[in-house]
Amino acid sequence: MKRITIQSGINRAAWIFSAVALLTANSWAESAPFNLGRDQDVGARALGLGGAYTAVANDFTALYYNPAGLTSVKQHELHFSLQQDRLSGTGRSGGFAPHSLEQQNLKIQSLGYLVPVPTVRGGLSFAFGMYKPRTFDEVISFRDAQSATVGPYEYRAAGDMTHYRAGMAVDIAEGVVLGVAAGYVHGREEVRVEDNGRYGYLRTYGGYNLEPALLLRLNDNLRFGASLVIKEAFGLEEVFEDETSNSEGNYVVKHPMTLKMGLAHFGKSHLLSLSYKTHNWENYRYGRNDVEFTDLVSYRNEHELAVGAEQYIPLIGGVVRGGYTYNLLPDKDFNPAYNRHRVAGGVGFIMGGSLSLDLGYSFSFWELQDADLYQENREHRAMMSFAYRY
Repeated sequence: MKRITIQSGINRAAWIFSAVALLTANSWAESAPFNLGRDQDVGARALGLGGAYTAVANDFTALYYNPAGLTSVKQHELHFSLQQDRLSGTGRSGGFAPHSLEQQNLKIQSLGYLVPVPTVRGGLSFAFGMYKPRTFDEVISFRDAQSATVGPYEYRAAGDMTHYRAGMAVDIAEGVVLGVAAGYVHGREEVRVEDNGRYGYLRTYGGYNLEPALLLRLNDNLRFGASLVIKEAFGLEEVFEDETSNSEGNYVVKHPMTLKMGLAHFGKSHLLSLSYKTHNWENYRYGRNDVEFTDLVSYRNEHELAVGAEQYIPLIGGVVRGGYTYNLLPDKDFNPAYNRHRVAGGVGFIMGGSLSLDLGYSFSFWELQDADLYQENREHRAMMSFAYRY
C-alpha cells in the first residue's frame, strides 16, 4: 500500500502536495490541478543584477522585463543565452535521518532578434524570440518509519514555461516610450514520485499573453519603467499514470494580472536599479473545459523586490554586478514558511565594439517547516549571454 496516494489527497498526501505548492507558488493538490513554478531571470546581465531590470531593459531581454525598453537599442541585435542550474532539496521527518535529492540541467534560456527602424526623430523598434521565465523544477524527499522496507519518499518535477513572443516600442514624446508585447505560452512539466512504487504526471500548457509597457526618462540619469500583463490564458492537458492505470484531464486557466515596476539611475560608470513585481494569484481562475470557472482563494498574491548595482572597472575593461531578491511566497497555510532569498553577481564585457559577453550567477534558498516535515531548498543558477550588434 502506498504511503501517499495522489488520488485521495488526504493525510500526508495533502501535506506533501501543499508543501510542493508552497515551493512552487501553487496549490494543485488541494485547490487546483495546475502548476506555474518559480520565476527565473532572462539574460545574464539581468541575472547578475538580481532581476532588478524593469527600468534598465536596454537589450533584447526588454521583450520580457519591459517591452518599452526596446527603443534603447539603436542597432540590430542578435541575442543568445545558455543556462546551467542545479537544485537540491533536503527533507527531515520527525526524528528520522535527513534525505536529499538533486537535479541539474543545461538549456538554452533565451534566443531572439531586435530590429530598430530609422525614423525622423525618436525611436521605433521591433523584437521577436523565445525565453523561459518560469521553471517547474522541484525536488522533495524524506525518510519515515516505512523507509527501511519501501525506501524514502522522493518527488521530482522538471520542466519550463516558455514564451514565444513579439513586441514593439515607440517614442511618443520627449522621454516617453510606449511598448507592447504578445506571444504564445507553452509549457511542459513532468512529475515522478517514488513511494512504494512509481507514479507521476505529465502536464502540457498552451496559450497566449498580452503586455503593454511604459518607460519614462525622468532626466539624463533617471528612468522609471512599468509593465502590466493584462491578459493571460491557456489550456492545460494533464495525464496521470501509475503502474496499473492512467487518466486524463483538460482545463482552462486564466491569469488576470502581473505587474512590474522599476527605477534605475545611470551614472557615468555605474548603475543602480530597483524593481518590484507582483503576481495576482488570488484572482487566478480555472476550470475544466465543460464547467464554469472557479475562483481560487487558497493563496495570497506573490511579491518580489529586487535591488541591483553595476560598476565599470577599468582594470578588467568591463563591469561587475551584484543584486539581491526577496520573494514573498504566496501560500498562507504553513507556519513558519521562510520566504525565498536570492543573491546574485556577474561580469560583462564588450569585445570589438559589436559583441558583448555577460556572465551571471545566482544562489537561492527557501525553507518550510511543519510538525511533520522540515524542507530546505538550495538552487544554483549560472548563465552566459551573447549579444551581437551591427
